[in-house]
Amino acid sequence: MNQTQPLRIALPKSEELEAICAHFRACGFELPQPIGPGLHRLDNPLSGEYDVEVFCIDSADVGTYVEHGIAHIGVMSTDLIRENGIQVWRPFSFPFGKYPLVLAAPKGETIASLSARPLIRIATPLPNFTREVFASRGMSVNVVPVADSVTACLLGLADGYVDRLVEPDMMVKQGFRAVEALGHASLKLIVNRACGSRRRQTIRALIDALETHQPPTPAKIEIPFDGEEFERPDTTEFDLAN
Repeated sequence: MNQTQPLRIALPKSEELEAICAHFRACGFELPQPIGPGLHRLDNPLSGEYDVEVFCIDSADVGTYVEHGIAHIGVMSTDLIRENGIQVWRPFSFPFGKYPLVLAAPKGETIASLSARPLIRIATPLPNFTREVFASRGMSVNVVPVADSVTACLLGLADGYVDRLVEPDMMVKQGFRAVEALGHASLKLIVNRACGSRRRQTIRALIDALETHQPPTPAKIEIPFDGEEFERPDTTEFDLAN
């Protein structure tokens, strides 16, 4: 193996991890399957100059590791990048890990009915984003920061929630509907801004490989609004913001 300090990659412990690993494997990286804890040092199939070290951490922490240079590159969702104010380059979008961000509430609730409450309680793993959304509309809300926003509503901690829509069928079964679509989240390759020119060449080769070996785009996620017949996702690509 090369003795130069390796190119370090931070991957998120998320539902997209296996798809991310499969994408990297398609580019020639011999990632263990499944990928376990600790640092995994690999030969770099794209460059003889730098070996690669890969490790997995909590999804919300990836940007911090990359921004502070502990990892040179990582994979992170745009909602978490925005929520945490992470300053990084975002040179590549993965075709998977794309989700609508929605305001959801029990079936029958509307913006009008929620606004009629003296104080709306909104559970969310994205408190900063949620405060910005409601502040821009002049609405008074009590934002409840939680990891599991759905359970918070089911147990009466909140009147509604703001979160990614990952499983529309599950939302419907649990008695919730989308009140409003607030935006979109997509999965990005992120890069530390202080990487030197030689590392950037290696990173550019990785980006080219990821673009060449892209898997098929997953099916569109249909948002189940109240009063509309819910259909299963089709194969149309969802229109996403960067």
